[in-house]
Parts: sequence; structure tokens; C-alpha cells
Amino acid sequence: MELIEVKISDITLTNVGFAVFLKPKDSRPDSKVVPIFIGPLETHAITSILDGVSPPRPMTHDLMMLIIPSLGGKIIKVTIDEIIDNTFFAKITIRKDEELLLIDARPSDSIALALRAEAPIYITSSIFEEAGVFMKDGEIPQDGSTEESSSESYPKSQNSKTPLEVLEDSLHAAIKAEDYEAAAKIRDQIKRFVENS
Repeated sequence: MELIEVKISDITLTNVGFAVFLKPKDSRPDSKVVPIFIGPLETHAITSILDGVSPPRPMTHDLMMLIIPSLGGKIIKVTIDEIIDNTFFAKITIRKDEELLLIDARPSDSIALALRAEAPIYITSSIFEEAGVFMKDGEIPQDGSTEESSSESYPKSQNSKTPLEVLEDSLHAAIKAEDYEAAAKIRDQIKRFVENS
């Protein structure tokens, strides 16, 4: 199984939800990217580390980064290695002593942990060929799937919502999950969106 090391090229709001775009680490600007649609809370878990934001109390992924080393483990890499029914699956590789443990995980959780552990992110070449798309600068997919059932998908046709509706749904989800830090961030995005409309 050939692996391609990837990096985040963008995280953006599309007409159906948030998407993280992965591209080969050493690629040209016009290279293919793999879009994975994720939920607002997962988006916050990734963007907070990219933005260097430290929450006053550890969030779930920060807590995992405290627990794993205390148990003698170290995150070596994450691999997005499968697509089933347009849903991505990933594995987190953890070294504990001389043993390698493979943990099934969602790509968003895997990416959030890899960023915190400064571990590489890989995608299989077969998935890159199947789900990769060419995009012009500033272009975002117009169709896709949200993570309503904890799935992380690549674009496919379905009824879409306006970006404002997606943000409002994301705000309700954050409040329901009692993630008020994410809710405040989404509220600010809604305010900016309305002001610029």
C-alpha cells in the first residue's frame, strides 16, 4: 500500500459544511487535493491548534495528548486508509515500547491529534486517486456531505444549504454539545458573514 504524506492546504466553509483539504506535502500549487467534510466541533479542534489557541481547560484532543504519553505511548503517524460508501476511515499509529498499536479513528480526530503530536499525516495513493480533485485558487466544492452521522465524506450530490444556514446549524450543534468556545467562534463567523453579505 503506497502512502502519500499530506498537509492541510485549507479549511473552509462550503455550502454544505466545513471541509478540510489535504494535498501532498511536496506538491505544486495546482496539485490535486482531497476534501473531507467534517463537523463544526471537529473543525474547531483542528483550527485551534493551527491558530495556536490554547483553551483554558484541555479539550478532548488535548486531554488525549496528556493521556497517551502518560501510558507510555507516542503517536507516530496517522493514515487515512479507506473509503466505504463515500466515508473516510483512518488509523492512528501509536508506539508503546516496541509495539505498534493501530487505532481506528475518524480522519478529523486523527488530524487533530497528529497536529498536536507533530506527527505526519498520510493518505493511501488509491484514496488520493479516487477522492482527489483539481481546484483553482479560491474554488470550493458546491456539493458534498456533512458529518451528520459521524461520517466524514467527500463531495457527493445532495440537497445543499446556504453558508449562513450551515453556520447556524453549526452554532446549534456547538451549544447542544456545550462547547461554548466553538459556539463563540461560530457566532463571530455568522456576524462577519452577515456584515459582508
